[in-house]
Amino acid sequence: MRSGATLARLAFLLVVSGGALGCGGPSEEVRAAYADLLRPAEACRAPAPPTVTPEEMRADHDVLERALRRGYGGYELAADEATWDALLRAGRAGLPDAPVSPLAFRDRLLEELAFLDDNHVGLWLYVDGRRRWRSTSGHHQAYVGDLRLRRDGDAYVDADGRRLLSCDGRPAAEVIRPIVDADALPEARFAPMLLSRERIEEVTCALRSPDGATVEAPVPLRRLDVRGPRGPSFERLDAPFPWLRLRTLFTDRADALERFVRSGVEVRDAPVVVVDLRRAGGGSDRYLLRWFRNLTDQTFAYWQTDALESEVTLQGALTFWGCVRSLSRTTDPGGRRWLDDRVARARRELDRAMDARGRFRERDPEALRLPGVAPGPFEGRLVLLVDRGCGSACETSVLLARQVPGAIVIGENTEGVMKVGELRWYQLPHSRIWVSLGHRSHRDPTATFRESFGFEPDLWLDGDDPAGDVRALAACLADPTCGDAIRPR
Repeated sequence: MRSGATLARLAFLLVVSGGALGCGGPSEEVRAAYADLLRPAEACRAPAPPTVTPEEMRADHDVLERALRRGYGGYELAADEATWDALLRAGRAGLPDAPVSPLAFRDRLLEELAFLDDNHVGLWLYVDGRRRWRSTSGHHQAYVGDLRLRRDGDAYVDADGRRLLSCDGRPAAEVIRPIVDADALPEARFAPMLLSRERIEEVTCALRSPDGATVEAPVPLRRLDVRGPRGPSFERLDAPFPWLRLRTLFTDRADALERFVRSGVEVRDAPVVVVDLRRAGGGSDRYLLRWFRNLTDQTFAYWQTDALESEVTLQGALTFWGCVRSLSRTTDPGGRRWLDDRVARARRELDRAMDARGRFRERDPEALRLPGVAPGPFEGRLVLLVDRGCGSACETSVLLARQVPGAIVIGENTEGVMKVGELRWYQLPHSRIWVSLGHRSHRDPTATFRESFGFEPDLWLDGDDPAGDVRALAACLADPTCGDAIRPR
């Protein structure tokens, strides 16, 4: 017979666990808390209804609030509890008082959440067979002018010897960026460039001529675009250096990604290696980590992370991976097996936590350092080529590359989608709006990453022949008399 103290302890455990320790397994309340946000595979592309009523919007807002409070890894980073309470209360009070389209409801929710400025927080729905997606943030696109400058001491001068003073009132040093010019190597050329979410047509620059006269010159701007050609998930080119072109980091292409990982061993004795991640998008950075560890014996600092886990994130994981498997069109056998295993793992993790923990919410901070596994350091020069399509997991490549001595990052600024990653998906049941929320926050140990801006390259690409510029840069780096003059900023 148990003592009164023992019974009291058991009663306490039942209370804090939400009843998960009962003789018959989890209580009905706990089971409901582990199932209310799950969505089946057939819901992944379900079309939105024509309208949603005020009552349905309020019910959906309650679901959104539950997902945010217990499933969003940026919750504590974005605001304190009192601020969240006020924001969510105001959002609920401001919902339309008449039926609206789900798209209009989606846009209203985005206005409410815009303060998050998180590219991973996305809301989408299917209308007329189309996926209509928006996030709470955006990308600062590069807009570049055709004015070419060279460095002369601490000044930047054009072909006529005129010194750039400012553009739209901003000092020259704030608006010019270095650009690869095959004809000028090892020197860089410079051009006015602005990063903006909105299109910029031109900038007015002040230049001072050698005789001291200052002129105001309009400089048209155009959108920078360095995206590479489409092609297989992974391919190795020899140009004549190893050029590794990876167009995905998503695990449904596991076989191709494993070939990329192995290439880190194959190229580590090369004098120059180009890793081309244009169009790579997001996915899993585990393959990048393994590639860099194969390349060298040095130890890498990883993002400083803080993961939120709860009965909500476990449901979001199972829904996310179930939808990914359902929507994937991969023909990669390894990728299909990986997805099947990941869905099964998500189910096991949810069931295990429901049986053992009941309702819970905890954070797990981590600062990893990852040692290389190569027999020695990489003694060549690494060129990392990125574009605005390099987002989320892909952006880890820049973090790692900048720890490799002499590595050069080229292309354009990355997408800027990293602040809170590792997605979990939730669906608002009445409007059928999908919500993506990251459950792991990331902080750059170098403090150079900015959400929506991403990482800027050391050298930008803006020529008519970007592949030719890459080859010219690689050839220069392979020749110490040329390459020693090219170092990361």
